[in-house]
Amino acid sequence: MSWSKHVIEWTENNNAFISVVFSWQLQEAYQRAVWYKSLGYNVRVGGPAIHDTNMFDDIAMVGGNIPDVVYRHNPDATFTTRGCVRNCPFCIVKKIEPEFIELDEFPVRPIVCDNNILASSNYHFDMVCEKLSGLKDIDFNQWLDTRLLTDYHAKKISKLNMKFVRITFDSRKYENQFLKAFHVLTDAGISPRKIRVLALVNYTESVEDALYRLEKIRSLGALPNPMRYQPLNTKTKNSYIAPGWNKKILADMTRYYFRLAWLGGITFEEYKH
Repeated sequence: MSWSKHVIEWTENNNAFISVVFSWQLQEAYQRAVWYKSLGYNVRVGGPAIHDTNMFDDIAMVGGNIPDVVYRHNPDATFTTRGCVRNCPFCIVKKIEPEFIELDEFPVRPIVCDNNILASSNYHFDMVCEKLSGLKDIDFNQWLDTRLLTDYHAKKISKLNMKFVRITFDSRKYENQFLKAFHVLTDAGISPRKIRVLALVNYTESVEDALYRLEKIRSLGALPNPMRYQPLNTKTKNSYIAPGWNKKILADMTRYYFRLAWLGGITFEEYKH
């Protein structure tokens, strides 16, 4: 099943619910909330995007816990933990889920959306892997923390029917941790072709540093996934351009590295010209 590209909304009795993931969806969510309110519904709005806005205060109840909302975004998705032990400045998780907790019970589905499952205890990780063991195309889709990945985790993961194994290489200062994690996975028998590596771009590092990371990932036989940085409160998707970057290099970089399978031996320098 695929992820919804829009605001999620549904009604139950006289209540209308709206779930907003990205800040650039807030205007759409506001219009839907006004519409439901005009129909007489009690409106409730939640999701990561509402953490820093008061635009719904006069028309809706804001926030609160609605169980398993992720199912409405993708019926194959689940959470087994909430929160994260990191506090990365480009990430919203610590702001909306400041405490890391393990869930004793959760729907067993193949797309695991935990923000940092490797921060969980071995007991919890073992339990999750055991429950997932009968499923196909398993995906820890929020990427695995290379600073926490161990041989123990890799051996467990290698026994699952994984769609991909996702790790990160967000900055050149983490190169040693990235390389160690990559080899931990391959030493456990996971093919480099099944390893996808998220590389944050358009943030604090230069274009040259980003290209270094993307090419390093590629040289190892893994698939680089450039992720364009978006400010947490941006109102327009892909509008932010970091100092030293420009619209063309961002477009070329993302298109090229997401199309490597079709581009054969063409280098990035050849592609962008």
